Amino acid sequence: MGTAKKNHTRRLSDYFDLTVIGSTHGMSDGFGNLLVPVLALIVADLGLSTFKAGVLLSVRSVSTFLFLFPLSLLADHSGRKRLILIVGMTIAAVSYFAMQWAPSFGLVALLAFLAGSGNSVYHPCGTALAAEKFISNRPYAISFHSMMGNLGASLIPMALAVIAGIGGWRLAVAACTLPLVVLLPLIRLRFPRGERRSLEDSRSDFWKRVRELVGLVLKNRNIVLLGLVYALHGMGNRSMLGFLPLLASDRFGMGTAAIGVMISLYYGMGVLAKPVMGFLYTRLGARMALVIPLLLAGTFVFAIVFAPYAAILVVLVALIGATGPISPILLTAAADMSDKDALASSVGYIYTCQGLGFVSPLIGGWLAESYGMEFNYIYSAIMVFGAAAVALLLREPKKA
Repeated sequence: MGTAKKNHTRRLSDYFDLTVIGSTHGMSDGFGNLLVPVLALIVADLGLSTFKAGVLLSVRSVSTFLFLFPLSLLADHSGRKRLILIVGMTIAAVSYFAMQWAPSFGLVALLAFLAGSGNSVYHPCGTALAAEKFISNRPYAISFHSMMGNLGASLIPMALAVIAGIGGWRLAVAACTLPLVVLLPLIRLRFPRGERRSLEDSRSDFWKRVRELVGLVLKNRNIVLLGLVYALHGMGNRSMLGFLPLLASDRFGMGTAAIGVMISLYYGMGVLAKPVMGFLYTRLGARMALVIPLLLAGTFVFAIVFAPYAAILVVLVALIGATGPISPILLTAAADMSDKDALASSVGYIYTCQGLGFVSPLIGGWLAESYGMEFNYIYSAIMVFGAAAVALLLREPKKA
């Protein structure tokens, strides 16, 4: 009886911890596009040109791309994943919170750069903390953790819209950072700090250790392939989603509200699909768990070229949302296939590869302008099919 009660208490504790780390993931993913829903208000407030508005959105992506992999190496080298996560997310939150007092474009852009730099620590460190804490049920834990990221990316824009309508974009951005006041102390209390190395040892062999970690990542065939899968998938997904409002309005005459509902449906289907992705990984292994949804997603993207009605477009976008969120499979595979001393570095490498997708809207835009919007979606489908082809090259780890 006592053992059953103890196991029940442990399960409740695990669910609580998973909710804490998952909610923090939701905040991180919400931070990734925090300025997008209120961009029009920022432009009006600061009198920005279209070019400056684009720069404002780009600086966060650039800072994430620059810092994500180096910080993941530092996390593995020092063993201080929890500390790095807390410090990074604090920098991101403080930067966004401080925007309420920023009087100029330059200062807002600088704060956006700092926010992106701080937020870049989450995926390598947060995924590693979740994978290390929930070893016995890792596919479920990482799927739930990933689903919470999608949920945050869906809910935070709605919160922004409501608060901005009451008090303006500055108050809205600042208010959306407040949940971290509760979540980050809970991360410190509920997750182990890891095996930390002394500062003297860390400094004396830092570059040697960095070279070792990079070697552990780049010599791991499966990790390199997982990064390539995510890069190709990211390229296809960004060009597909980025030009969706233009396609919907120009070809089908859809209004802003209808387009917003369609995009919300896309993300909502992703929330529902992510636990299924974890189930696929458990039953099929990494290779086929990736190939099947990627082939389906590529087919649905390609079908957009021939969609005759707006209703068909909405259905196809929902189906892409249901088959495209492969991050639970990628991250669980990374946890199972990476060297245990380079887990954060491996996740950082994979997300850095995904970040290369920033070139895709440029390619898709050129294709759409030169040959028609349909060619952007043909290109997007080819990228997703390419990701499926690379996934076929994965080697399943041997069972212990």
